[in-house]
Amino acid sequence: MHRRQKPISILVLLALSAMAILAAACDKQAAQPEEYEIGVVLALTGRGATYGQDSLNGMQLALDEVNEEAKKNGGPHFRMTVEDSKSTGQQSVEALRKLIDQNKVFVAVGFTLSDEALNAAPLAEQRKVLLLSPSAVSDDLKNAGDYVFRNREGAATQAEAIARAAVERFGKQKLAVLHSNSANGISYRDGFVNAVVALGAPTPSTVDYDEGKTDYKADIERLRALSPEGVYLTGLDKEMGLILKQANEMGFKPQFFASAGAISQRLLDTAGAGAEGLVCGSAPFDPKSNEPHVQAFVKAYKERFGADPDFFAANSYDAIKLVTGFIREGATDADSLKARLYQVKDYDGIGGKTTFDQYGEVSKPIALVQVHNGEFQKI
Repeated sequence: MHRRQKPISILVLLALSAMAILAAACDKQAAQPEEYEIGVVLALTGRGATYGQDSLNGMQLALDEVNEEAKKNGGPHFRMTVEDSKSTGQQSVEALRKLIDQNKVFVAVGFTLSDEALNAAPLAEQRKVLLLSPSAVSDDLKNAGDYVFRNREGAATQAEAIARAAVERFGKQKLAVLHSNSANGISYRDGFVNAVVALGAPTPSTVDYDEGKTDYKADIERLRALSPEGVYLTGLDKEMGLILKQANEMGFKPQFFASAGAISQRLLDTAGAGAEGLVCGSAPFDPKSNEPHVQAFVKAYKERFGADPDFFAANSYDAIKLVTGFIREGATDADSLKARLYQVKDYDGIGGKTTFDQYGEVSKPIALVQVHNGEFQKI
């Protein structure tokens, strides 16, 4: 009888051992950090590529810091799946659809240009995926949907600050606008014209141009015929750089003002002497700030990428920190993440204090910068 029981005891022992090994393996697997995927859609090629690459740099820096902290203190890890919008609205929609259908993301960050964000917003709203743009400025984005946010100030806010500077600080009354035929260009134009009129100055004349050109001489001649004291430029950095360069070569030298997209080394390199004296409305990010967290960001960015960060990088860094922070706290779907973003008040980010209103919009103070000796300096 004992000989018959012995193999049964061995089988039981083996079974218990197997169960223990399986349980340990399960515990080990459970102990592994959970990983979340964040969709990213950026203009990495095409006319917005300069801005898109800066944004990607800021996002990558933030993500690496978050994952390094998780290694030390526990918590989920994150990865980004990056799609190139190619600076077009249509491609941004296809990129977002791929991230939703194939990668099953519930949050997508980026959408560099306003046309990209506006085109992608209906899909994000339909599929209930949170969309957060660190750079799109079109005022139409305000009503794009309940799942659509941005942590960059809108065009009207920027344009109003420049209009006030042009009229009150620089004493210009006869003003004109040279704007791109794009969502952001039109929003900047409308915001500037409305603000100038509200300040009691004459209604500015407007001249439009198609994006992607290299010869703006005819547009400049149209401006010259208006004899403006000041001209407000809107568009992308390369385009505005060419306009300034060619205007200088043609001897057309009113006081130039520009939207925040002009603040780039690319514009300075393109415009050369034509950029001198240009006044821009700047996002609140200040790379020379004495705030310790800003200094740490600037130092880390320069060490990694060999260049100074701009507000695209700063806002993108903040966007990733906000999203990953709330996911770590349990906001692991679009609805809970959306609810947390609506509650953000005075988040002390690299790109300035962030508060989202009921439209997913932020309000940030606008600074003024002017080109002196080939550099943007606060004024």
